[in-house]
Amino acid sequence: MINPGADPSVLPGRPARAATGSSSIPPVPNTHGPKPDDPKPVFSNIDAFVRGYLTQVVERRIAVGATAGLYWCPRWWAHPEGISRLYCLWRVWETLRVSDPQTGMSLWWRDHFDPHFAALTSEVGPFSRCRPDRHVDPQPLPSEPAPPEILAQFYDGG
Repeated sequence: MINPGADPSVLPGRPARAATGSSSIPPVPNTHGPKPDDPKPVFSNIDAFVRGYLTQVVERRIAVGATAGLYWCPRWWAHPEGISRLYCLWRVWETLRVSDPQTGMSLWWRDHFDPHFAALTSEVGPFSRCRPDRHVDPQPLPSEPAPPEILAQFYDGG
């Protein structure tokens, strides 16, 4: 399973980042593994959730040619933001179905699905250059290293 907090250069479809000797963001360790008494998830992984639930339940018009609609990429897993947001949606879905069986799914749709899905599928979202029959590799935002004097202003050194 891919850790959505991990270095995006190791995600599928992304070239590995060359070692430069400069400080890089380390992967986030998985310290939240399942405990023996945890309920078993309905979906075994993010792919099972996306293909077995989300794409079967969500009904939206897809933008094709001059037809207006949202943007979706069948290779959602090749977009770091896509996999991160969809992973979050899956984990929250699994948590709320157990922790709040009465209203959890309503909260999930309103507070989690709607904003994440809108961000993913908007005209400026990570899937905006893709079409149902065409994937376009993600383009990371440009970024420059922060100067040490800026990082020094933060309590943890940045």
